[in-house]
Amino acid sequence: MSGLFSKTAKAVGRNGLSYRLLSYILVCSTVLALIITALQLAWDYRKDVAVIEDSIGQIEASFLQPIAASLWNLDEEQVKVQIEGIMNLPNMQFVMVKEMLGNSEVPLLTQGVERESYDISREFNLTYQGEIVGKLFVAASLEQIYQRLIEKSVLIMVSQTIKTLVVSFCILIIIYYLVVRHINRIANYAQKFNLDRLDMELELEGRPQPRQKMDELDTLVSTLNQMRTRLRDELVARHQAVEQLQQERDFSATLINSANMIICCMEPNLTIASINPAAILLTGYHQQELLQHNWLDLFVSPNKRAEITDILSADGSLSDKEVIMHDQQEHELVLQWTFVPFYDGPNLKYQIGFGYDITQLKKVEREIIQLNEQLEGKVVERTRSLSEANNQLGKAYDDLKQAQQTLVESEKMASLGSLVAGVAHEINTPIGISVTASSYLQERVADFKSHIDSKQLSRSYLTEFTVNLDESMQLLQSNLRRASELIASFKQVAVDQSSEARYNFSLADNLHQVVVSLGHKLKKSQCEVDIQCDPKLSTFSFPGSFTQIYSNLILNSINHGFDNWDKPKKITIKVEQQGEDLLIDYSDNGRGIPPEILPRIFDPFVTSKRGQGGSGLGTHIIYNLVVQLLRGRINCISEPGNGAQFHIRLPIQHN
Repeated sequence: MSGLFSKTAKAVGRNGLSYRLLSYILVCSTVLALIITALQLAWDYRKDVAVIEDSIGQIEASFLQPIAASLWNLDEEQVKVQIEGIMNLPNMQFVMVKEMLGNSEVPLLTQGVERESYDISREFNLTYQGEIVGKLFVAASLEQIYQRLIEKSVLIMVSQTIKTLVVSFCILIIIYYLVVRHINRIANYAQKFNLDRLDMELELEGRPQPRQKMDELDTLVSTLNQMRTRLRDELVARHQAVEQLQQERDFSATLINSANMIICCMEPNLTIASINPAAILLTGYHQQELLQHNWLDLFVSPNKRAEITDILSADGSLSDKEVIMHDQQEHELVLQWTFVPFYDGPNLKYQIGFGYDITQLKKVEREIIQLNEQLEGKVVERTRSLSEANNQLGKAYDDLKQAQQTLVESEKMASLGSLVAGVAHEINTPIGISVTASSYLQERVADFKSHIDSKQLSRSYLTEFTVNLDESMQLLQSNLRRASELIASFKQVAVDQSSEARYNFSLADNLHQVVVSLGHKLKKSQCEVDIQCDPKLSTFSFPGSFTQIYSNLILNSINHGFDNWDKPKKITIKVEQQGEDLLIDYSDNGRGIPPEILPRIFDPFVTSKRGQGGSGLGTHIIYNLVVQLLRGRINCISEPGNGAQFHIRLPIQHN
């Protein structure tokens, strides 16, 4: 403990802050102690005075009547006892009983010390049965109260002084160990801080960093350490920058000295201040001799100096200016000069000149010009030959395009011919049945006439005849109706495929007409067609293009997808509207498209039956109709053995 006091005393002695803190603590503690003591004494004084007042009130309530009765009965002994009882009350100084004799007051008994004045006094009338028989005078002294307050104040002051000293010293010790010693350490660290000790980190005794709960000292230490780190990093960066600058300076000097172009630094009047060794090799002068010359005298021929001076006076610099000069052997050289001005504030300090010897380049340039003049004639002649070849290629390309168009039209006509053959085969069956029915009717009519002529008609014969006639007529009408529907469908499909008319039509009816017209081929290949289309769905477009798209897709499935296919054959055509688009989803369950053909499925002349009747234009026609005419998109998905699927998206329009 003595060591602790000695350390604190030394710290207070040499540290003005600690001395001021102790002084402030003592002054504030003393003032507060005096205020509190005064308040406490005032409180005690008022409390003691209140006790005296209570005693006087008790006298009025408890002693007046008994004393008045004793005085009426002339019992002095009892009055004396009662007065002694009053004197036994706290702080009572003097009691006197007066007797009324007529109109005068005569002292009867007294008790205590009589004085001229008293701190507190009261006089009461002694009344017995409504008549004043005497008076009671009581007086109290505050001396005992004052004595107690003085003793108590002395005790409080002594205790407060001791407490203040102890508390102040404890607070000083706490402040010293929590604040002052750390501030002293920070001050010593700052005094010893220099650029050579940037790696020394500031740490406070008993306060390891980092801490979970940081106070102001921790923040100050952290800030100082961060400042130290930033200074160290900036010094390292500056040192590196200086080294890099030195390296760049050395590198630049090496480049300048080893450059094969002339690099010179000139005063504003073009006097050379420094120049690289390339000028020595070019001019033949020593470097010191070069430094004594004007740039115009060394690198500009006399007849060009006035022109260069005018350019410098007007523009202040040169940019890729070709300047002719003569060396010491009077050889003519051509240098390309560029001047870069270097300013010191608003004033021109130097002109940095870069001169490149282009004498050989100019010579090569002249040779190239001569060579170009020689080649120009050959180029003209070769261009004429190429133009003739291009004309021939253009003509061949036009012939090829015309042949391709002819093949496309042939494919359309072949498709229409195939359609005609299918419809003819379909019509053949109902027409044949109709012919047979009409022949049967003709025979029955002839037999009926013979029965009429022979007068052998009977009811049973007529009944049988009418029944046979009705059945034959129904059979004839149904087959003729079927033939008429086939012809109507063929006419519509044929007209649509051969016409480019555009009108509003039902998509479901258009698709059903194509399926009906290809019914013969579908039956022959035992292929089922599933149509999923809303009968109310219509569009304003080219029905012939839709017919040709459906026809080519179905024929491709029959001829390619179901060729040598012994599994069930089914074609699904789904037509629906999605927003403003018309979606046509065509799929079959055939053999699919070979992988090597699928990427080129819409190219012309691509077919899996080359040499077997396939032209390779079917899907190409479909693509042209969808993309160019109908402004839509089409893509194909297929896996070998899993059929083929065509997705067509077209913009739907209404008239």
